[in-house]
Amino acid sequence: MTPRPLFFDLDHTLWDFETNSRLALRAGHAELHLAQHGAEDVDAWIASYEKANDWCWGQFREGKMDKATLRSKRFHMAFEGLGLDVEGTLAAKLGEHYISISPYQTALIDGTLDVLDTLLARGHRMVVLTNGFEEVQHIKVEHSGLERYFTEVLTSDALGVKKPHPEAFLTAASMAGLAMDAGIVMIGDSLESDVLGAQNVGWDAVHFNPDGPEAPEAWRTVRSLRELLDLPLGL
Repeated sequence: MTPRPLFFDLDHTLWDFETNSRLALRAGHAELHLAQHGAEDVDAWIASYEKANDWCWGQFREGKMDKATLRSKRFHMAFEGLGLDVEGTLAAKLGEHYISISPYQTALIDGTLDVLDTLLARGHRMVVLTNGFEEVQHIKVEHSGLERYFTEVLTSDALGVKKPHPEAFLTAASMAGLAMDAGIVMIGDSLESDVLGAQNVGWDAVHFNPDGPEAPEAWRTVRSLRELLDLPLGL
């Protein structure tokens, strides 16, 4: 049986985005003295930021917001969510601070290294395919010990198109030197971007969904990464 090529999303699938992001946000709250600007409660600040960040990323995925705007606007919106009005330079400084430290955090989703070790030993070719920013995602991979598992780390920046657009998967396969009919399996947490996007171009896809309901549209659903080891990932 031939091991199938595996394409992994990064954030929320391997790299523990929530934990790492919150560590960076707490550091920014302290170092830029946000309590002096009215954001005394760091947990409320983080919650407001996460709501704003989700909205901004939705705009970014739809092509309605560019990278530079996203990086500062989400912090400005976080203040607005708390009923605070601060100078624009503070939002920009927070954006710069966040980008400077968040990629260097190293928390991984439970089981990541053990599962990747086993998949690598089984002979799987593995690639990261992420909608994250080029300069940021490579730092995450390198500093969290993931680099040795993957032959390529492909970002939407490098591809010029974001998942779930079919061209993202077509270009990623081409850049990895793989044919579209090579039996590629996409693994990710986003039903729309990872699962449906991949299945729309003929790949199989695994929905990594620890807490939500099982999606019948997905080829497979797993609640933990360790469940990947029980799936039929051979040709």
